Amino acid sequence: MRPPLRLLAGSALGLVVALTGAGPALADEPFAPTSQLVDNADALTSSQESTVTDALQQLRSEDGTQLYVVFVDTFDGARAEDWAEEAYQLRGMGGDDVLFAVAVDDRNYSLAGNAGGNTTEADLQAIVSSDVEPYLSDQDWAGAATTLAQELQPSDAGTYAFGGLVGVAVLGAGGYALVRNRRRKKVLEASRARAAEIAAAEEAARDPFHGTSTQDLHYRASGELLSLDEAVKTSAIDVDYARAQYGPDSVTASAAALQESRDELAQAFQIRQELDDEIPEDEPTQRRMLAELLALTGSARARLQQQASAHRELRRLEDDAPAALQRIEPEIDQVAGRIAPAEQTLADLSGRYARSTWAAVAENGREAGERVELARRAVAHGREELAAGRQAGAVPAVRAAEEALAQARRLLAAVDKLVADLQAAPERFTAVREETERDIAEARALLERGVDTPGLREQLARAEAALTAAQRPTPDGELPDPVAATRALDDADQALEAALEPARDARQQQERALAHLSQALSAAAGTVDATSDFIATRRGAVRAQARTRLAEADRHLDEANRLAAAKDPVSALREAQQAQRMAQEAMSQAQRDVHEFQQGSGYDQYGGWGPSTRRGAGYGRRGGSVGEAMIGGIAGAALGNILFGGLGGGYGGGYGGGDGDFGGGGDFGGGDFGGGGSF
Repeated sequence: MRPPLRLLAGSALGLVVALTGAGPALADEPFAPTSQLVDNADALTSSQESTVTDALQQLRSEDGTQLYVVFVDTFDGARAEDWAEEAYQLRGMGGDDVLFAVAVDDRNYSLAGNAGGNTTEADLQAIVSSDVEPYLSDQDWAGAATTLAQELQPSDAGTYAFGGLVGVAVLGAGGYALVRNRRRKKVLEASRARAAEIAAAEEAARDPFHGTSTQDLHYRASGELLSLDEAVKTSAIDVDYARAQYGPDSVTASAAALQESRDELAQAFQIRQELDDEIPEDEPTQRRMLAELLALTGSARARLQQQASAHRELRRLEDDAPAALQRIEPEIDQVAGRIAPAEQTLADLSGRYARSTWAAVAENGREAGERVELARRAVAHGREELAAGRQAGAVPAVRAAEEALAQARRLLAAVDKLVADLQAAPERFTAVREETERDIAEARALLERGVDTPGLREQLARAEAALTAAQRPTPDGELPDPVAATRALDDADQALEAALEPARDARQQQERALAHLSQALSAAAGTVDATSDFIATRRGAVRAQARTRLAEADRHLDEANRLAAAKDPVSALREAQQAQRMAQEAMSQAQRDVHEFQQGSGYDQYGGWGPSTRRGAGYGRRGGSVGEAMIGGIAGAALGNILFGGLGGGYGGGYGGGDGDFGGGGDFGGGDFGGGGSF
């Protein structure tokens, strides 16, 4: 391998100017890039990363040149060219490899690659100075990288702009000047267009109503204030009506939204008063204040419109309550008919598989039965309300019955999904085993050739041990857990894959990631769905930690799907694997929460669970059964009123406690079930 020629390095025009107020930069020692784009400085947005990656892949597919782009905070005190050369050598680059390293805080860059032909470094410096450095000086990191990738591509005449790199033809003097002048013209035109776009964006940021006269803005602001003031009054009437008709828990969100809109209206009136007082403002200040006023009124109006839709939905439910109760009754019977088969399925699973396989759904049959019973009682209460001429009183019953049935269906569907997963387990295990065997063979071959990446030996030993354990027959007297066995083997293989990555080139990483991506996305989605079902049907018992883990798993899964669509399989695979890990952690934590709840240990959350109690007409276990506690949200509030308020115990202010008397007479656990704050 020929040593890389340090093609050029510099401080890119005005890049030597420090960023005002920037904190201390993190030092980055030279390292081997693991992919063609490495952004350790967070210089690019997700969309910009996709754009740069596409440009790098296009260059590679059309020309065979692998351009590695690395953004770091600082070159750790080293000269830019020395840093880039060491990184080039660490990666083992050669042939058609080029490294473009940028230290965004140092405001330095360096371009390293193998040289050939007659083009001098001065020529290359001129090209980069005219085409790439303008982007760097504007801190347009994505523009710099994509432009460089385009410059490295063949020109229309079959020659290359960068004549000094390996495999690059050398242009004659006239041809070189022609290409260079054309490129300069294109860059100049693009720069002017980009400058115009930036100027327009800055103007819009300064004045969102650019093009509207100040007088028209005054008229518009006055009209918006009057309209919003009326909307707030109307919304207050709607909230009071809903509270009287459907109970206080039906308007918790609406009341909060109304108060927030009132606060914004007050701020808007204050701005109007400042504009109308005896102290005059210059026109730019007036426009800024009017823009702020209109932003406040717009935000408040949108919030009130959303809550108005919720009130309309309540009124629709009131009109439809008789038909809804009639519709729900046969649905209850249909769901109830699925409980016995589900319990038989669980009994069969318990005789064939280890408890860890089916523990997450072990109580689903019983809990589905509780939900069905709650739905029946809600319907009965709704019919009593209709018979008494209180149609509005049937609305909470309808919502409670629908929520209880929805949770019962999810509980039973989780059993069916587990059966399907177990049926597919042998095929998935075979695929994971074969992939692990291939990775083990690859790792052994690398070690035999003297290639030893960080952690490779340790992860190889772990994968070998996991493979041996997975293939070992189940001991007599024990039952298998094929899902856990596959997961343990897959985890070990993923760790081995990570250790192998530095020894693989970018193309191989892409191909391997693409081969695994579909399976990884499917597995992650399945784990996220199963965990979501478990938590959704046990809301009252699951604390914040498990919910946070699930939210993170959802986020990583969304990012994995986005990256897959953006044709970045390596990053997508990493995100999918992280999503599955987070979902597994969420499931484990949620199961622990439910176990603690069922044991009556109590815990603090949103003010803390209160002590076990049997007050009012509760069911005696922590102020009610586990199933009752787990009906969350507004339907849970409705059930508290329907099932307990009507029997001599009011709801007591939702799951958060308090001494409200929604339902009248006594309290649901005296405010002890939840102990403060609504859930």
